Amino acid sequence: MNVPVLTSRIDSVTVYRQGALVCRSAILLAAQPVPPQVKVLGLPLSLDDGSVRVRVEGEGGELPVAMDLRIALDLAVPDPALPPPDDAELKQARREVRSLADRRAHLEAQRARLERLQVYERPANKRGQPPLPSPTAARLSLIEFQQQQIAALDGQLQQLRVDQREAEERREHLEARRKAASKARQAKPHELRKAALISLRAHEVPTAPVRVILEYMVPGARWAPAYAVSLTRDMARATVAVRAVVAQDSGEDWTGVRLTLATADAQRWVELPEMQALRIGRRQPPPQRRGWRAPPAGAGELYADYDRFLAGGGPPRRKSAASEPAPSDEWDREVAGEIDTLLADMPTERTQSGMISPQQQQLLAQLQQLEQARNGPAPGGARPEAKGGAPARPMAPPMRSAPPPPAPPPSAAAPQAMTFSAERRKSSGFGGALADAGGALAGAVGGLFGGAEGGGGGAPRGGLARFEPEPEHEAAPEQLAYGDLRMPGPEASRRGVLTLSHRRERYLEMLWVREVTREIDVVSLIDGAVARAQHAGARGLPPRHRFAESWFGFDYVYAAETPIDIPSDGDYHSVPLLKQQAPIQLGYVVVPRESTDVYRFVKLKNPLDAPLLPGPADIYVGGDYLLSADLKVAPPRGEVQIGLGVEQAIKVSRNTHYKEEAAGLMGGSLSLRHELEFEVANRSQRPVEVEVQERIPSLREREDEIHVELGAVEPAWAPFEPEHYELEGGYRWRVQVPPGQQKKLSATYVVRISAKKELVGGNRRE
Repeated sequence: MNVPVLTSRIDSVTVYRQGALVCRSAILLAAQPVPPQVKVLGLPLSLDDGSVRVRVEGEGGELPVAMDLRIALDLAVPDPALPPPDDAELKQARREVRSLADRRAHLEAQRARLERLQVYERPANKRGQPPLPSPTAARLSLIEFQQQQIAALDGQLQQLRVDQREAEERREHLEARRKAASKARQAKPHELRKAALISLRAHEVPTAPVRVILEYMVPGARWAPAYAVSLTRDMARATVAVRAVVAQDSGEDWTGVRLTLATADAQRWVELPEMQALRIGRRQPPPQRRGWRAPPAGAGELYADYDRFLAGGGPPRRKSAASEPAPSDEWDREVAGEIDTLLADMPTERTQSGMISPQQQQLLAQLQQLEQARNGPAPGGARPEAKGGAPARPMAPPMRSAPPPPAPPPSAAAPQAMTFSAERRKSSGFGGALADAGGALAGAVGGLFGGAEGGGGGAPRGGLARFEPEPEHEAAPEQLAYGDLRMPGPEASRRGVLTLSHRRERYLEMLWVREVTREIDVVSLIDGAVARAQHAGARGLPPRHRFAESWFGFDYVYAAETPIDIPSDGDYHSVPLLKQQAPIQLGYVVVPRESTDVYRFVKLKNPLDAPLLPGPADIYVGGDYLLSADLKVAPPRGEVQIGLGVEQAIKVSRNTHYKEEAAGLMGGSLSLRHELEFEVANRSQRPVEVEVQERIPSLREREDEIHVELGAVEPAWAPFEPEHYELEGGYRWRVQVPPGQQKKLSATYVVRISAKKELVGGNRRE
């Protein structure tokens, strides 16, 4: 059956701390019958199969219902919008560079051999003999040939160097262009992708287009916040632009998607709270919770037909009437009569010890022999014979039977149970008679030993324990993977039991094109895709960036206002999220004791209902870049302080005066007087408020002989306690300075010590 393929596109992506939720959508056209099954191709190999979800949305009439969802493997779908899988132009450029390099090396080797050619000197003649003739013409010819060949090679090498330089420049240009562009390429003919098979059920033809939405998780995506704060020239207002750096290598590009960034974990196990019932009475054990149910008993009977027909070589051939009579139910009725006789003769009284009597044990053994004779062949291949020497009917291979029902209460005595089984025998034949006989026998044995409520007291010492319900078991991890459980075939040793299938077997079941598996290891291919996705951003974050985290246990989301493009290359890409106006308050602070530089800062109010997470912030004033600062956490609708550097239009000076005087009765102590004078000059064109911070000496514990007294302060100051560190003896002024004017500040403090002692480091503290 040809399954129609739906063309899908990525609508939105939610990136968590690690991992992302991708939402794809496909359209079912209106006024057309809904196919029973559709296929969505082009899904990445790195997606989590267990996270795939599907839903149907639309308007008008009854919508189709998604009944089933399965993940398969299929060949990648060609996308004409993407470049080819191999960059032929870049390959040709690299091949040309190598070819020119080889040709240049060959020519240089030829020139070196030509340079080694030389004209040997004329050999010396023997004494008394005339000199040997000199081949002048040959020597001149050789020198001429050498010079001509070297000149020709030099011309070729010169042109070859020019060609080689141009080829290398072209190759570098193509490599830079490829590096700057997206890494998404056209799929090769043998590449695999995952596909989703969706089963739909529709009672009517939709009158409007219907959207089939597919959601799945991909691993490895990460993000970190960043900001850009633009201030106006007059420092009256600011614009906060929230940005982020996002990295992903899922195997598919996110082009034109609605991006949402979240500080939460993609998947986290959380126990839901439960209201416990409060009851008055005897304490009951808490019910055991479980997420599964044990497989039903009797699963082995599913293979009964195989054992009876296929494993035995087909149905048994019927012999002639003279050799073997036709099977009938006469043997069933005879054996059922024997069971009735045995049950009727079974005594119901108990022994003194509460155990089964020897007569009852003998009856139980006879019943067991009858059951074996019915379900299996007799020893030696002989068939069991019923009364009167009639041959028994052919035997079927033994089958696993369901567990017997629990014993009835003792109030239902053995004769009542036997009557009930007798009624059942009339309608169900021997099979029902034997099963009901087993139930009657269990009832009779239960009546012998008692112990149930309403019977006749508890079980005597040494008797059988009363029936207890089967305890619930905890499920193993593999038993909860319902989609990965398989039922073995009839020839397997563990048939009738759900077993966890191997990953390769599951992927081969998912594979549509079987011949592809002959050359590709599917498991390694998918593991490699998942590993690449998990290593997205492995090169590290850009400087000063920090991964997004929860704020005081609360998680928040940040939605982008415009569509975003994020290629699947594993590198971090800066993307804009949102932009809002924010009120600011300009301030200045100076600590003259440490430095006379006046630092400018702004108090920015967070315009978002989510916190501004720690990250770098680029500061612009009037469109001009000023500096980069590290933004601290700002609570929702809270404030954050951002430093803007030194303000050159405000100058501050600090002068100190020291005077040491004798004090006390008879001059027994010293008074160390310190006077501080400050001058703040505003040379800007607007009024400013400057915070001047100062500190006076503080005493340690058990320093009773030293006293610090604060003198006159003009104008009055206030104690200063920083938020992020401890400081003793801190004070500050907040003064308004008009444009082009100055403001003077002064403070005095006195340190009193004994005249016989001196402060460590000198009495003068300033």
